[in-house]
Amino acid sequence: MASWRDEILKDFPSGICKLTIVRDPDRLFEEALLVQELNCRGYEIVKFGDPIVFRYEYEKEYRSVWDAGKSLNLIVIPEEREKEVITLPYDIIKRARTLFYSLGGIFPTLSYPVLQKIDIALIDTLYAKKHVLPSFPVGDTATIDIILKLVYGLQSELIDTNEELLRELLRIHYQHLTLDEFSAMRFASVLKEKPQLKKWPIDILLRDSNTFYEFLQERWPLYLAHKQNDELLDSITIEQTLRIPGPKILHFAEDTIRPFIDNLFAEGMLKPVVVEAPEAFLGSWEQCGILVRKEAAVHLRITKLFQHIEAHIPMGASNYRQWQDFIWPWAELSMLVETEGTSKEMQDLSEMRAAINKQFAEWLTQSFKLLINLSPAQPIMVHHVHRMLERYFEKSKTSNNVALIVIDGLSLSQWISIRHHFETRKAPLKFRETTLFAWVPTLTTISRQAIFAGKSPLSFPNQVETTSQEEMLWRQSWEGQIQSQSLHLYYRKEIEKSSCQELFDTLDSMHKPIVAGLVINIVDEIMHNNILGAHDMQNSLRTWLEQGYLERLLDELIKQEYLVWITSDHGNIECEGKGRLSGEGILASERGERARIYTSQNLRDAAAQKLAFSQKWKPIGLPDNYYPLLATGTSAFLNEGEKAISHGSISIEEVLVPLIEVERK
Repeated sequence: MASWRDEILKDFPSGICKLTIVRDPDRLFEEALLVQELNCRGYEIVKFGDPIVFRYEYEKEYRSVWDAGKSLNLIVIPEEREKEVITLPYDIIKRARTLFYSLGGIFPTLSYPVLQKIDIALIDTLYAKKHVLPSFPVGDTATIDIILKLVYGLQSELIDTNEELLRELLRIHYQHLTLDEFSAMRFASVLKEKPQLKKWPIDILLRDSNTFYEFLQERWPLYLAHKQNDELLDSITIEQTLRIPGPKILHFAEDTIRPFIDNLFAEGMLKPVVVEAPEAFLGSWEQCGILVRKEAAVHLRITKLFQHIEAHIPMGASNYRQWQDFIWPWAELSMLVETEGTSKEMQDLSEMRAAINKQFAEWLTQSFKLLINLSPAQPIMVHHVHRMLERYFEKSKTSNNVALIVIDGLSLSQWISIRHHFETRKAPLKFRETTLFAWVPTLTTISRQAIFAGKSPLSFPNQVETTSQEEMLWRQSWEGQIQSQSLHLYYRKEIEKSSCQELFDTLDSMHKPIVAGLVINIVDEIMHNNILGAHDMQNSLRTWLEQGYLERLLDELIKQEYLVWITSDHGNIECEGKGRLSGEGILASERGERARIYTSQNLRDAAAQKLAFSQKWKPIGLPDNYYPLLATGTSAFLNEGEKAISHGSISIEEVLVPLIEVERK
């Protein structure tokens, strides 16, 4: 079947030109299938952003190959920031052909400003319907209506009842189908004109998943009470209990709605509630959302999550977004089993983990170079966080302080434990959650420093074996903004080893606005001191949370109107020794349980031959003389049978980490 990629690929037959500059304002060359096909045809893609990093990579990886008479085709894509194209060096321009691609060229009759707002992952859907697109140019509104219908599957003229609107909102949020801003505004404005839908706060329910799920959570006990009593509760009483306006009673049992609700309870997005007579719901589908005996409820959720995850493991030519979506239910299941699972559930989890990480490792090995070349416009890798913070100061008209909290070693399942802790305590905080890919190898010296440097490890080659210069990297990364916007920087690690008051006394003494880089090390310390496995680690984390430090920290930052983000440099995984190399002396510069680093490719390859469970990792984006050897699966470079919780390799638990924006409810 023809696709929009074919319109680009016709310009890239094998071996036509060894150097091509591509202007790509719509980031089409970040799409996984296009990149894979270009790679198959012998083309490699490199982003031009940092001139020094680019020049180093260009001379080392490409120029030297051409000088040796070898065949290699390179596509260079200059980054575009705020509609300004970064200028390439003259010698590159002189040697290359220059091409330009955009969504406007692919869909010439549709409004280009509207097209630019669409997620690139949805372009296939629109292109498949190209034969029904207008043959003459149309304006913004007509383009938006076409996109709503053909891309998002939304037709406002077919939505007239509460149930029809609820079904579409559930589909949008459950499938992570984020509407672009133009389409969302148009869809909401049309629906709000319908008298029967006037009670719905469509704007906020459409754009904010957290608010939508809170809206459902508020209505769930009302639905149950209404079903039990078969009558409407007192209208005024209901009104007083609802934080989010809208219809009071929703008919969750509708055939098109019920499957979504069932899954949302299983995945933890909705929480079961207490009812007066739970026995009335025994055996009913609503039982998933009713607090009965806690142990039975937990194991019911675990069973449903196992079923859901088994059916949704990304396979084959999956893309990074599929893995980002997939890891949330997987992390929820991992947390539940690690804290409250039976031995049988632990065994099932272990077997499923092996299957998942086999798929993930194969995908990441092929796709990591694509990931590091993605635009930082939306953070995908940990070093993109810096650019996200920069954009805030470039666009913001206020002078809020910003705090970036890096919880060293925090996995996604452990973040879910933290979130559950705050929910249990009814803390007045809400979280906007997404995930990032850590750098590989998933080591603190590599991945955490990439966060604070805002660049790949290639840009700090002299610091990859120590974090002693991390504060310097943080300051260097903000030099331009310090001068142009009068920012004041603060950096401190192990902040949990002193009081919150001491930290805030220091921050209060500084001029504003402040950008604070804060490191919490407790999770990494718990991990490396752990000898009893994942269950014990979750318990230790909860014990620390109960001391209240993190809650006080976040509460005070929000009170002082800081914009707060939490992230992690890498996760962790429970692993088992499969053998260690003895007598290597200084041959390996770093000898971790999950990653060993060698200064010579020959030394690394020789070690790999001795350790059948290891994997050689191509040093993509890493400095010279840095050759990683990784432990595969849940194996470790430890004595046979020795257990540990560690990090460094490429399991999904180590690589995908949380990025959380913290707000007050």
